[in-house]
Amino acid sequence: MKFMKISFSHWPIIIIMALAGILRFWRLEALTTFGGDQGYDFLIVKQILEGNLTLLGPKIGPYNEIGNLYLGPAYYYLLAPALFLFRLDPIGSAVLTAVLSIGTIYVIYLIGINFFSKNIAVLSALLFAINPFLINQSKAASNPHLIPFFSSIAVFATMHTLVKKRKQIIRPLLSGFSLGIIFQLHYLAISLVIAVLITLLFLKNYRNITHVIAAFLLAVSPQIIFELRHDFFVTNLFIRQLQDGQSLSTFQTALENFHLSIKQMSQTLFLSGNYLLLFTPFFVSLIFLVSKKFKMFLFLPILFNLVLASLYTNGPSEHYFSTVYPHIVLIISVAFFTIFNRFNNTVPKIILSVFLILLIINSMSKLDLDNRNGYTMPQGWNLSGVKKASQIIASDVDLGKKFNVAATLDGDTRAMPYRYLLKVYGKQPLDVEHYPDAQILYLISREQESEIYHKTVWEIASFAPFTIKKQWPIQNGITLYRIEKYIN
Repeated sequence: MKFMKISFSHWPIIIIMALAGILRFWRLEALTTFGGDQGYDFLIVKQILEGNLTLLGPKIGPYNEIGNLYLGPAYYYLLAPALFLFRLDPIGSAVLTAVLSIGTIYVIYLIGINFFSKNIAVLSALLFAINPFLINQSKAASNPHLIPFFSSIAVFATMHTLVKKRKQIIRPLLSGFSLGIIFQLHYLAISLVIAVLITLLFLKNYRNITHVIAAFLLAVSPQIIFELRHDFFVTNLFIRQLQDGQSLSTFQTALENFHLSIKQMSQTLFLSGNYLLLFTPFFVSLIFLVSKKFKMFLFLPILFNLVLASLYTNGPSEHYFSTVYPHIVLIISVAFFTIFNRFNNTVPKIILSVFLILLIINSMSKLDLDNRNGYTMPQGWNLSGVKKASQIIASDVDLGKKFNVAATLDGDTRAMPYRYLLKVYGKQPLDVEHYPDAQILYLISREQESEIYHKTVWEIASFAPFTIKKQWPIQNGITLYRIEKYIN
C-alpha cells in the first residue's frame, strides 16, 4: 500500500523515466557508437578484466608534439562490470551509459522536489529526458557521457550539505567522491569542484570542506599513486602544455570562444543559438534565488565551465558542458515557474505554456530515431556492421597465416573496434606497426574494388603489391575485402 501511495504521488516521474528509457534503448545497437576511441579503451578494459589493473585512464587532448595528457582510470573501472556482464559485447557499455542517464533524470527530480517544488522537479526531469543531444550521448560510451550522473549526485549531496543543519558526514563525503569521479572523466569538471569549495567556504562550512576534500582525494587516489610512482609524469606534461602556449587561447580568442560557448549551450538546450533564450532563465533565476543559501552553487559551476572551456584554443564542444547540464535544466525550470506564477492574467500564462509545448515538440522532432548510423559514426555504419564484419573475419582467417585489419570509413584507419572484437573472438591480428608483415589484410571500405588498388593510406599502400581475393557486402554500400599479398 505504501508503494502504491508513493507511486501515485510521483506518477509524473515514472512516466518521464519510462519515456526516457524508450528513447535511450530504442535501436540501441544501431544508434550507439563503437569507434576508434571505444575500441582502444575497451581493449584496456578487457586487460583489466583479465587481471592487468591500471592507474592510468584514457588519453585526452591537446594532441601535439609535447605528448598526450591522461585522465584518471575511473572510466575504465566503470565500464568493466558492464562489459563483464555482457561477455565483452560492446553493447554492455551502451546499456551502462543509458542506465546512468535515466538515473540522472531521477536525481534531477529529487533535487527539484527537495529544494524547489514538484512542478520544477517534473519539468527539469522532462527537459533532460527528451533533449536530443543528451539522448544521443546516453546511447554511447565515452568518458564525458557518464559525467551528468555523477554531477547530479554531487549537486544533490552538496545542496543537502548546505541546507541541513544536522551534522551528517555521508552527504559531503558523497559529494567529494562524486567530484573525484567526474574529475577523472574530464578535467573541465574542475569547474564544479571549485564551485563546491567556494560555496562551502563562503558559508564558513569548514568541517564539510574537509570531508569533501578527503573524499575527493580518495576517489582520485589512483591518479595520485600513478604520479608518485612516475615522477609526476602527467603533471609535468600538463605544465609543459601550459608553458608551450599552443593549447591556451589568446585573450581575443578566449572572448570569441566564450561567445561560441554560450551559443553552443543555447543550441544544445533550446535547439537555437539565440542568447535571449539562455540568458532569460539565468537572470530570472538569479532574482528568485537571491535569498537562498545555494544560489551561488547553481550559477558558479556554469560560469567557471564557460570560462575554462573558452581558454582552450580549439574552441568549445558540446561535451565540454556535460558537468553543468543538470544545473541548467534546473535553472530553466525555476525561471519558467517563477515567471508563470508571477502573472495573474491568463493570457501570459497561455503564452508561456505554448512556448514550453513548442520547445518540447521541437526537441522530440529532432530525435532522429530512424538514423542508419551510430552516433558520430560514418554514414551507414554502426555497431551491428562492426560486429558482422568482425565475425566474418574471425571465421575466414586461415590458421597460421599472419593477418591484419584496416578501415577507410573514417580517420580510424587502424580499425581499433575490429581489433577489440577479434581478440574477444579469439583471433589476434598483427599490431598496427606491422602492416607490411601481414600475409592477409582485411579491409572495411565503401570504395569499389578498382579503387582499392589506388588507395594511398599507409595501412594499404605498405601492403602492396596485393590482389583482392574475396569480398562480402556488409550494409549500406560498405564492403569487407580480403586482400592477399601478390606473389610472382
